[in-house]
Amino acid sequence: MNINEYISKLEALINSSSAIASYSLNIDRKTAEIVFISGKIEFRNDSILDFKEFIESTEKAIEKYKYAYNYRKGSNSIFRYDNAPDPRAKDIKTFPDHKHLKDGSIIQSEPIELSEVLNEIEGAYIIKERD
Repeated sequence: MNINEYISKLEALINSSSAIASYSLNIDRKTAEIVFISGKIEFRNDSILDFKEFIESTEKAIEKYKYAYNYRKGSNSIFRYDNAPDPRAKDIKTFPDHKHLKDGSIIQSEPIELSEVLNEIEGAYIIKERD
């Protein structure tokens, strides 16, 4: 998969969700194979997902070197997945990958994709609010 296909796949994923009200994507191409993608997804319940990915297209796959997915309502963070080398997460088994919870705790997390984050938001936060 090349960078253009990856970006198209991201946009198709975002556009396929009925829970999303609007979104913006910023594509910063460093080279033909390396790109920094950042974006903001606004959900119909007024919550927001800010995200960023630093990726490279290789012969074998898309390599994701850096990522962060911050889900919030207003200025209140609900959760954040990232792979920044946070010193508070250094003892976590999956370091540098980890998840920050609303209460400030940090737990282990495997590398994650935007699709998984959207599924979590839609299943645990959007659906729950409708009930």
